[in-house]
Amino acid sequence: MEDLRSLVRESGASLLAYCLMGNHFHLAIQVGTIALSLIMQRLLTRHSKAFNQRHDRKGHLFWGRHEAIPCTNEKYLAAMIRYIHLNPVKAGLVTKAEDWPWSSLEGKPMPEDAAGGIDEYDPWARVEETRPSLIRLPHIDMPDIDELGKDVAVRTGIQVWELRSKASHRSIVAAKRLLTREAVSKGHTLISIARWLNTSPASLTRYAKKKSEKSGMPDTTS
Repeated sequence: MEDLRSLVRESGASLLAYCLMGNHFHLAIQVGTIALSLIMQRLLTRHSKAFNQRHDRKGHLFWGRHEAIPCTNEKYLAAMIRYIHLNPVKAGLVTKAEDWPWSSLEGKPMPEDAAGGIDEYDPWARVEETRPSLIRLPHIDMPDIDELGKDVAVRTGIQVWELRSKASHRSIVAAKRLLTREAVSKGHTLISIARWLNTSPASLTRYAKKKSEKSGMPDTTS
C-alpha cells in the first residue's frame, strides 16, 4: 500500500477503491497523465523486488499481466467499487465487506445503493470486448506528432532535430514543454511523446501537469 500510494501521488492518479486478497488485489484508479500500464508495471516491480528480498526468493511473483476494465459512467463505477469491496465476502472470508481489514472501506459500512442500479455485475465478461479501449483513446482529429513537432519548431524557431536532442538549453526546454502540452491536449500519451523526444515519460510529467492545473484540461486516459 505504501508503494501504491507513492505511485498514485507521483503519477497524478486518484485511488478510488482497493481490496487486497490472499493472492491478488483489485484497484479502481482514475489515471492522470501517466498511463495505467506504466503505473501497474512500476507497482508490481517494486512489490516483487521487496517481497523477494524479504522472503529470500527469486523469480516472478505475479502470474501474467494485470486485467483492466475501463469505466464509462458513474453507475458502472459504483458497481465496480461494490464488486471490489465484496470480494472477501464472495470468497467466504468474512460475512460483511466492512469486516475485511484490507480494503478501502476501512471498517465503514458499504452503502446499500452502492450497486449504482446495476445488477449481476460481472466485469470479466467485458474484458475481451473492451480490451482495445485500455489504451488512451485518441481524438478523431488527433494530429500526427511529427506535424506537431514541425509546428512547434516554426513557432519557437527551434529546429526539429534540436527538439529531439538531449540539449538542455532554456529555449529548447521551453519548446519541448510547449510540444508536450500541445500533444497531450490533442490526445497523445506521455509515452508516445517521450519516445518522439527521445526521453522518458517521467521527465515530461511536470510539463503536462502544469498545463492541466492551469487550464483544467480533462483526463483523456482510460
